[in-house]
Amino acid sequence: MKPINRPSSKSGIVTALALLLAAAGSGTALAQNVNATIRGKVAGAAAGTEVVARETSTGYSTRASVGSDGRYVISGVRPGTYEISANAGGSSLGSELVTVLVGQQLTLDLGAGAGKDTVALEEVTVVATAPLELKTSEIATNITQQQMRTLPQSDRNFLSFAALAPGVVVSNDRYSKTISAAGQPASQTNVFIDGANLKNNILKGGLVGQDSSRGNPFSQEAIQEFRVLTQNYKAEYEQAGTAIITAVTKSGTNEFHGTAYGYYQNKDMVENEYFSKQRGLPKPEYKREQYGATLGGPIIPDVLHFFVSYEAKDENGNQPIFFRNPTDPAYTGEPDFTQYNGNFDVPFEQKVAFGKLTWRPNDNNSVDFSMSRRKDTEVIGISTTTAYIARQDRDNEVNDALLKWQFRGKNFVNDMLINRGEYTYSPVPAVGDVVSRDYEGTGIVGGAASLQNKHQEHTTFRNDITFDAIDWHGEHVIKTGIKYARYDLKLLENNTANPRYSYNFRYNTGFEIPYRVSYSPTGKSADIDNAQMGLFVQDDWDVNDRLQLNLGLRWDYESDAYNNDYVTPQSQYAAIEFLGLSRDYISTGRERKAFKGAFQPRLGFSWDLSKDADQSTILTGGAGRYYDRTPLDNPIQEAFHSQYPYYSIYFSRDGSPVDGNPSVVWDPRYLTVAGLQELITGGNAGSGEIDLLNNKTKPPYSDAFSLGIKQQLGNWLASLTFSRVLGYRQFTWIWGSRRPNGDFINPLPGNYSPVLISSSKNYSSKGIFFTLEKPYTDESGWGLGLNWTFQLAKKQGGDEYSLDYPTPADYLANRVGAKHNVVINGTVKMPWQMRLTGLITLNSGEPYDVGRQGYRYNGGILLGGAYPERQDFVLDNFWAYRQFDLALSKEFRFGRSQAIEVRADAFNIFNFTNYGCFNGNSSEPTFGNPSCTKGPSRSYQVSARYRF
Repeated sequence: MKPINRPSSKSGIVTALALLLAAAGSGTALAQNVNATIRGKVAGAAAGTEVVARETSTGYSTRASVGSDGRYVISGVRPGTYEISANAGGSSLGSELVTVLVGQQLTLDLGAGAGKDTVALEEVTVVATAPLELKTSEIATNITQQQMRTLPQSDRNFLSFAALAPGVVVSNDRYSKTISAAGQPASQTNVFIDGANLKNNILKGGLVGQDSSRGNPFSQEAIQEFRVLTQNYKAEYEQAGTAIITAVTKSGTNEFHGTAYGYYQNKDMVENEYFSKQRGLPKPEYKREQYGATLGGPIIPDVLHFFVSYEAKDENGNQPIFFRNPTDPAYTGEPDFTQYNGNFDVPFEQKVAFGKLTWRPNDNNSVDFSMSRRKDTEVIGISTTTAYIARQDRDNEVNDALLKWQFRGKNFVNDMLINRGEYTYSPVPAVGDVVSRDYEGTGIVGGAASLQNKHQEHTTFRNDITFDAIDWHGEHVIKTGIKYARYDLKLLENNTANPRYSYNFRYNTGFEIPYRVSYSPTGKSADIDNAQMGLFVQDDWDVNDRLQLNLGLRWDYESDAYNNDYVTPQSQYAAIEFLGLSRDYISTGRERKAFKGAFQPRLGFSWDLSKDADQSTILTGGAGRYYDRTPLDNPIQEAFHSQYPYYSIYFSRDGSPVDGNPSVVWDPRYLTVAGLQELITGGNAGSGEIDLLNNKTKPPYSDAFSLGIKQQLGNWLASLTFSRVLGYRQFTWIWGSRRPNGDFINPLPGNYSPVLISSSKNYSSKGIFFTLEKPYTDESGWGLGLNWTFQLAKKQGGDEYSLDYPTPADYLANRVGAKHNVVINGTVKMPWQMRLTGLITLNSGEPYDVGRQGYRYNGGILLGGAYPERQDFVLDNFWAYRQFDLALSKEFRFGRSQAIEVRADAFNIFNFTNYGCFNGNSSEPTFGNPSCTKGPSRSYQVSARYRF
């Protein structure tokens, strides 16, 4: 085969650009970077010397040629173990065996003296641990298959291991698994699997299927490895204001390999939860089973391979519920809320399947086709103060099909991706014929009030081109691409399909009669078609042997992110004008324009400070802008609340106004749907709530800055990074019909009440990230990793609703997240072919809202007129959250390549009690006391795995 020449004229560039434009014209778009780049020098090599990267498991080969300066670049390398060799005239100039991880940029020099100019190869070759890249400005952590397979883990959700990356927080809520960073919500993160974007365009969970779910987004057994990027990621990455996870799936090889495995836990292996024991509740029934299998191998050796996996999870979980009867003197003892207390079943079932074909017809073409399916059902909606009868049954379903084609042309590599995905989220009341009652400040009883069906479909085309190294004042590797995606978003929602009656002592009604009922006999729906486009160019420029610059620019566009065709009902105009609100809150279907200003410059650098330019000491830094998006579920409330019938009826003992709203004299017959229909027919139901979206609403974004140093210390790798992230324009609702003293402005024309208007809130964080790692090798028999994050993160405003003050700007910038977070993981090879691994998680406690009784807003939540303070609850120990997990395994090998592994995991082995659910009402005697726990109590798990 002829060597691929380096570009010596403009012809190669023109040809590549022509291919890019042709791909764009056919609707293709950029492929997200899961592949790696290997670059370096070949000592004594002449121009045109061939460098070959041969993947050892499949026999696939990728070729490049050496330039006049002895340098080579192999881009678009899929993660795996490679033999890198250089040959000229039939003679070998050197070879190395190296494991390349997802998204890495590795420097590998060959030939005489190669070891002087490269990262010590022992640290990055075939050790199944994640080497710390030195010559990159990205703040990134690679999580390997070895770590996912051996470290203690109770849920087999690969997202859990994102906690090994500094600056990333994985929720310790047992019923919701999300990731977040920089003190910002999970919605500002994104996950890519094989380049496919899993962004949740509807709900706030960050990725599809993760809002209010303990489910796994993807079979962990099918994930080969993944990379966590917290800052300085390049222009090819999209739709994330903070952290990104990019994962690559397993592929078949030239040998047949497979696994069968099972994990088991029951109630005898789990300590009773702390507060359940304190309240005398018996240990609940509990059982969790997870099992699955994989198989991969050749269809045609060296050419066509397959891989399939299946995994199922059945869990009979439990939720403790503990109501306290109110201490208010007006409480008469009815109802007795303690009747709802106990431990209750919250079952969960999930099935995940994945299949993949990989075809390599020749060295220049590679095609992958994969399909995945996830379906899970779960009981949700109950809490320590939400009765079991108020539960919901929730279905999640995620389906995805992905086609990828990589073509290696003369002087460039082209990656194309076509992705089709569907996602459905549909919670419904488990008990629908019992009215819902919200005893504000105490708890919710009766049936669940809401049902939803949220669905997104998308088709995405991506194409990117990476040019071979171009010499111009150094060496440039340039990548550019285009994306086009079409989303169809369908939302059905009825949050009061079952009437919800509200009770509160601040009215003369007390808990004897409701002061309000919300009811909507029919659901609200929306159907939005949204086109997304992205363009980027990225230049990784080796100015010289010491300095690399990462220069990128990205632009994103959405045609309909905020329901641009919405028309404000004429019936709402009078109320809007009466309140003196801006005309920007009135839409005729023409005022809302798609935002075109999402330009995102990104700059990074790495500078070798070491004496001999051997990459032992690297200074890194970067700055960039990162646009994200607002989940449609927030702004679409405007359209939902304008769809009738939606009723809010106020009650009183004598017909006097309630918060300025006309009221109906209470009669017990109104506690039924038939009684409410009587009021509706009589015209006493009012006109419901108005939500108004500002026509000038723009997408959220973050500005991030970092400066750090990376150091190789013998077998140890260390890094220290200073981080600053500023988040802007995240969506929130505020009152539009309330005076600064908290009184509602009533009555309004048309009997509307209340009125909410859209606004935005800001976040900020500054932090220090420290990592220290000694990679595991069989020779040493041990490995250790530590990451410590010190972070001061703040937000100005509430969450989806900022209702405590007139505007988010009136909030004091309150701290969010723990200041200190430490994660330590270790692996030790034990006698008799046993292995011990450990995982320690420590943090200094998350703050909680503190207020006082008396500030009047929606439902009378107790937040005071002064700025709420934030406090940590750390008891007598600096660490408010402490968890120490261990896993011990032994493998029995037989035959040529078969083995059975038996394993025992122990979680929270010291049974630390990690408190949560703090009472923030400073007016109550229980102020500051917790009422629930976070994370697991001491528990054990057993598992077995067969592999061949």
